[in-house]
Amino acid sequence: MKKAALFTLLVTALAGCSHDVQQRPATQAGQQLEVVRDPRRIVTFDYGSYDSLIALGAGERVLAVPGSLPPYLADKAGQTQNAGNMKTPDIDAIAALKPDLILITGRQGESRQALQALAPILDMGISGDDYFTGLADNTRLLGRLVGKAAEAQQALSALQDKAERARQQIAASGQRTLVLTHNAGRFAPTENALIYSLLQAPRALPAPTPQPLGAPRQRPQPLDAGAIAAAEPEVIFIIDRSAAIGATPLDVATLADSPLARTPAAQAKRIVYLDPALWYLSGGGLQSVDLQIDQVLAAYRL
Repeated sequence: MKKAALFTLLVTALAGCSHDVQQRPATQAGQQLEVVRDPRRIVTFDYGSYDSLIALGAGERVLAVPGSLPPYLADKAGQTQNAGNMKTPDIDAIAALKPDLILITGRQGESRQALQALAPILDMGISGDDYFTGLADNTRLLGRLVGKAAEAQQALSALQDKAERARQQIAASGQRTLVLTHNAGRFAPTENALIYSLLQAPRALPAPTPQPLGAPRQRPQPLDAGAIAAAEPEVIFIIDRSAAIGATPLDVATLADSPLARTPAAQAKRIVYLDPALWYLSGGGLQSVDLQIDQVLAAYRL
């Protein structure tokens, strides 16, 4: 346990709409979609959208989410039904709910057509270089759909101010930062948009080469601990995919016997184990991003 003291752990821790129930055109990513105005029966596979709807005072409209809720939404347990797994939605259960709207991300790509046959769908995934713009577009869209446009803009302004203050603190620290995903005992550098784009943390490793438009998504490539140590990161964030999906989690104590223990980050006690469910399963919502900023900032305040 004394070896584990080397590390800081933060565990557990687009469309104008009026108030009628007709289906009318909405725009998302330049595409025209038929979306129910003022939807009252929502199924969401995006926890970030759920936490945004809760923050906007419309969380009771969500009837079902995938699996069990992340810990930061634990107080909402029992208020929603199970919509299946992230990658394998329970189509029959969702059909029985007769939803007005289904919110998805890329993880439901193989079930997109089946879900679209049940209700209009909106893809709430955030892509592109400007993370906050994607977050803001999604939040404003949700706000307009549920009649909370003013509340959405007010919440976004507060979150943007918080992100700007955090960005200034991180820049002032000058700490070279590395984000890693742990999966089955291996680590891979992760291009985390919140840390590198929104908060603009200084990098310990160069940004990956941009891929041509339409190129297949590049899977993270494992990097051995020696190469990580050679980068000399001063802050390391670890997102434990294994823990998030119910597999064997990272044994943090073992890091003390790895080359990671010789990094400046370890010596300064700035290896941060982020909340797995919040960072791997959720994000992109008003509440989740607020919590994520707090977790990141804590590493630079040590």
